[in-house]
Amino acid sequence: MDLMEIITRLNYMHTLTEDEFHLEAEPFLRKIFVHDNPFNQPFTSQVIGRTIIYPCDGENDLLLIDALINAAVNLGDTGSYISLLPTGYPSDQLTHCYISLSEFLEGYSGTEEDRLIGPTLGINPYTSDSVIYSAQGKWGLMKSHERFGLLGGSLEFIEEIRGYVPDLDKQVYGLFKRLRDLLLACGVNPPDITRNKWLPTLLTHVYGSQVAEKLLLEETELP
Repeated sequence: MDLMEIITRLNYMHTLTEDEFHLEAEPFLRKIFVHDNPFNQPFTSQVIGRTIIYPCDGENDLLLIDALINAAVNLGDTGSYISLLPTGYPSDQLTHCYISLSEFLEGYSGTEEDRLIGPTLGINPYTSDSVIYSAQGKWGLMKSHERFGLLGGSLEFIEEIRGYVPDLDKQVYGLFKRLRDLLLACGVNPPDITRNKWLPTLLTHVYGSQVAEKLLLEETELP
């Protein structure tokens, strides 16, 4: 592939085969996430800015995606990837794509009639268990089937997002409520959310031990 072909390729959305993903995209993904499990401390040590997003599931994350793309553009980024996390997709199904940021907002957040990504590429970008990440390895958003997301990047990047999403630092409480409601629905009362063994570890991984302890203490003091 010559230089002009590479430039043309990076100016338009396209799918990637598994081989192309490993060669082209995975090195940038691994600058943000060391593995694909959102429940098991996925951020690399170089990702300083971290937060938990909730809700983060398709239609509910359009405001966040708008903020994310605008923040990325403001910090000089130009492209992104979407990868569907390994959850039993058929081996012949394409699960990775590249999207320039200039295409992303219209392609992801447009009306149902004019969204481009899904119909153009044959990939569902709204599915849980997926990750959206910078084509320069600057930031990433990993989404889980528990409807929360892990957003990471530089402190400057997170601060940019905070300017667009005023309740960014409070969204973790939405996750707590979801976990409480699930326990209550299962007949567990009082609904101790630390029954989810992954939660305290994940909170420490994202916020540090002091903030994690404070968050859990606030939770246990709820009526």
